[in-house]
Amino acid sequence: MITVGIPTYNEEKIIGKTIRSVLEQLEKKDEVIVVASGCTDNTIPEIKKVMKEDKRIRLLTEEERKGKSSALNLIIKNAKADIIVQTDGDIELGKEAIKKLLVHLRDKKIGAVSGHPIPVIPRGNMFYDWTIMSYRRASELREQESKAGVLWHLSGYLIAFRKQALQHVPFAKGAVDAWMGKIIQDNGYKMAYESDAVVYVKAPLTVSDFIKQKARVRAGFYMLPKSPRKVQSELLWLPKEMLKIRIWKWPEFIFSGMVYAYSWIKGWYLAKTNASLQKIWKVPTSTK
Repeated sequence: MITVGIPTYNEEKIIGKTIRSVLEQLEKKDEVIVVASGCTDNTIPEIKKVMKEDKRIRLLTEEERKGKSSALNLIIKNAKADIIVQTDGDIELGKEAIKKLLVHLRDKKIGAVSGHPIPVIPRGNMFYDWTIMSYRRASELREQESKAGVLWHLSGYLIAFRKQALQHVPFAKGAVDAWMGKIIQDNGYKMAYESDAVVYVKAPLTVSDFIKQKARVRAGFYMLPKSPRKVQSELLWLPKEMLKIRIWKWPEFIFSGMVYAYSWIKGWYLAKTNASLQKIWKVPTSTK
């Protein structure tokens, strides 16, 4: 038996599709826990529609939006299974994604497995090349670190973990997946990456939404104790990446890089000033 946990906030347009894509990959004995936190739209009614179709779904609600950490802790506390698969309310799973994750957990030394997020973004969007590059780069790093046995940064879009490896998630205003990985690592477990366990994710399409998403993640990294992720390490490989881009696309790529750099600065400021969850975790509307 496994438990699939889905934290969600105002996902009325996609939550039904997300839950159904999960249910298709589960057995009758499995369960799905959806945590709706402070939703102000029709997310909860949409969840209840799917609940009428399938009794494996449980809905937990939080009146206030307390962040992803709070929702994850509700999932961990209420999960009947020892293995929890966590995904988000605005994704779509690739074929047999969950099954491919679970193979790794046959090894008792593995505490968690990260899936492979693939961005969904129109080719003509100004952030297309940067988005494709950054997701590919993240996948390459996870692959390398997984093989070396030092993987720590999981992808919050799709993770399978042992409850005993992660019994509680501390309050975090961003980069919750990185915090999860750090805790699992500190608890003496290794983590693996499965590139064939695909999850499709809508990427931000506007400058404002791009900054919202990236600054939130950067703020989380700045708040993370002894985070190995530094600005320098991400800038060193940019020249090589530019050579893979067609020359006439360089202006958009460079512009994306400038916006990305600004998001680092904003993330640092948000962390430095200890901004509230509401200020840090702003929702990019173009990903919905």
